[in-house]
Amino acid sequence: MEKIIRNSLFVIVILFITSILLSFTQLTFWESIRIIFGLVFVLFLPGFVIVSLFFKEVDTIEKIALSFALSIAIVPLTIFYLNKIGIKINTINSLLTIFAIIAITIILRKFVKPKPLKTSTSFKSNNKSTKHLKNIKTKEKYK
Repeated sequence: MEKIIRNSLFVIVILFITSILLSFTQLTFWESIRIIFGLVFVLFLPGFVIVSLFFKEVDTIEKIALSFALSIAIVPLTIFYLNKIGIKINTINSLLTIFAIIAITIILRKFVKPKPLKTSTSFKSNNKSTKHLKNIKTKEKYK
């Protein structure tokens, strides 16, 4: 738990430093903070919640890559279809949509427990070529 808090604080400090560096451009400090944290909120957070809740056995690099991919896929499609049914696209609606995606994912995780993957290392086949290969391998062992 302590490691997670330390890593989270490290990421927030990196984002804050990036915001300060962006404020040396034509952007003000608050505009740069809004851009950096908005990008993380839109392009990373929804996918990260989905990946961390449903894919426990994935590495950190894979989690980050899947987080960006899922966020880029889910958030624009959701906002697009909400616009199609008549909800206007603005900042508040986009923010509420992203919160809803995260909340629905957490609620689904609470009620739907995924079954563990059953992986089998043994392969049984009635194929004649497979049996022939096994025979060749056993004959080579005893030579």
